[in-house]
Amino acid sequence: MRSFVARAIRVGVKHLLVLVALAVSLFSGTAGAVTVFKDEEKGIAVNVGVLLQPWFQLTAPGVKGGEGACGSATNPRCSTGIGNPSGGPSYDLFLRRARLLLSGSVTKELSFFIGTDEPNLGKGGTYTTSTFVQDAFLSYAFIPELKLDAGLMYVPLTHHTVEGATSLNTFDYHAEMIRFPAGRNLRDVGVQLRGLALQDRLHYRVGVFQGVRNSAVPPPAMPPPTPRPALNPHGHPRFAGQLRANIAGSEPDFFFKGIHLSPTPIVSIGVGADYQRDSTYGLDGIPGRYLAASADIFAEIPFSEAAEIIAKVAAIYYAEGTSLIGTNLPAGGIGGWAELGFRYGPIEPVVFIEYLQARKSTQTPALATVKIVAPHAAINFWIMKHTFNVKSDFGHRYADRAGARPTKDILWTTQAQVFF
Repeated sequence: MRSFVARAIRVGVKHLLVLVALAVSLFSGTAGAVTVFKDEEKGIAVNVGVLLQPWFQLTAPGVKGGEGACGSATNPRCSTGIGNPSGGPSYDLFLRRARLLLSGSVTKELSFFIGTDEPNLGKGGTYTTSTFVQDAFLSYAFIPELKLDAGLMYVPLTHHTVEGATSLNTFDYHAEMIRFPAGRNLRDVGVQLRGLALQDRLHYRVGVFQGVRNSAVPPPAMPPPTPRPALNPHGHPRFAGQLRANIAGSEPDFFFKGIHLSPTPIVSIGVGADYQRDSTYGLDGIPGRYLAASADIFAEIPFSEAAEIIAKVAAIYYAEGTSLIGTNLPAGGIGGWAELGFRYGPIEPVVFIEYLQARKSTQTPALATVKIVAPHAAINFWIMKHTFNVKSDFGHRYADRAGARPTKDILWTTQAQVFF
């Protein structure tokens, strides 16, 4: 066990050094969004952008639990998809995100954003993924304090759930902690109001979204003993929103940043909620509400232009219920994360931990997740800030599931990013 983990670490370090060397040799200037059309008098602008995030990922069992592939009957102590079929480490090179971005304005008040994505291209040697619309919304600014967004967009529950993938401080989202019942990749179709009020001290986002619709619920793999009633037959809307108190600075943009690389402090405290009637099945099989409530803190505090601390803490409460669309917790529970980074110049060590504790019940389905603990240590190289950077992350994931032995996984991920 120790020998293949040590070999895995050596391979990971080698690939990290290669990526950093390429970064230094190939990128020496700065880049920006490409404006393909602009009429300042009328307020018309069209911009084209690209986001590429190639990954090198190493996965391995965190404990020797048997022979064969992880997640099999003979090796249940690591998760399915971890390591190779023989139970050793696996090495994977793939494109985590490949996005084309189109943004701009139609008038000085009306703007738009459209983004496509083809995620995990080549992961595990699979090239059958498809390109789809990831974001598509328009924004109308009535006054600086009031903007209207409409379309496919992030659901505003926490600071992290409205952060753009181009500016995360960690290598990816804390997606396993976010248990939305519907939509696509933290997004849903809807209409929201947002803005800065009280002299920029208050940031608000309040929206009405599509949410769960019974016509979109796939049939369960194993039919229940008795037919289940339809979810949300009356088409009740989904309501979501968050309020943030800006203690220092403010974030006026639609997409928040996980790290601003800012010369001035940005500190905020937020609360959020997400609710929809008749959109989940309770443990008794009867349709009930979906409810999530959150609290989080975001802080980016510079000491100089070269040095700053970035910290983030979030907790989300989930009520009982599962929609069969998302990854809800059947009996409810609490998920959250904490991040801490210190940047000096272009180099930033980062540590973070993800934690999920589901409530247990005698009615909890077999193999339902009841606990996850995942500590991570990483180092970021902000070579050209958000335009070009390299991140390398080492994590250990412990997961406990009802009726099964806990699993332990090792993941080493190195990501390069190009964004303009």
